[in-house]
Amino acid sequence: MKPQKRETLLTYPVKEHGTFLATRAKGADARRVLEEQLAAAAPVAVLTIDFAGVEAMTNSFVDEFLGKFYLLLAAGDVNTDGVRLVGLDEETREGVTVCLERRKQIALDGDTHELLGDAAILAGAYAEARRLRGFRAAQLAEALGISLPNANNRLKRLVEAGALYRERAAGPERGGKEFTYRVPRAAD
Repeated sequence: MKPQKRETLLTYPVKEHGTFLATRAKGADARRVLEEQLAAAAPVAVLTIDFAGVEAMTNSFVDEFLGKFYLLLAAGDVNTDGVRLVGLDEETREGVTVCLERRKQIALDGDTHELLGDAAILAGAYAEARRLRGFRAAQLAEALGISLPNANNRLKRLVEAGALYRERAAGPERGGKEFTYRVPRAAD
């Protein structure tokens, strides 16, 4: 069965919840609204979470809103091929980075094309994926000079974060499942 082609782009303006965002309750409310908008627009090719106009966020808000959203994304409970964060300033970027590092998660900064959070080992893999554009895990492993299992582990985390999209490849050469990977269109 061929995957459904996704064309919808969705932007979620976080500023709708205020310019100073605090408390877990407010974070949970913002996440619930985001989930509702995603469900209504599904399937979504790329979700843009826009922080423009947000002056500050507490760690509790960021964790409840973004940290828990990325848990849903990693579990496959979010119907989108890619997620990017935009509009982060120095302060809001720091809050997002701290949250993601604590949860051992990563996210894509759509303005800089950098990975945020627990991304040290994945930065090289993401940069190479952007260069290759469309590829298989073996191609990435060869380009990085790493083993295929290591490439697959890095690709899995990048897919879970919405930085890459994967599709099942037709007819794997050695049996089992094989995938092709690509950078979501709006992350180019």
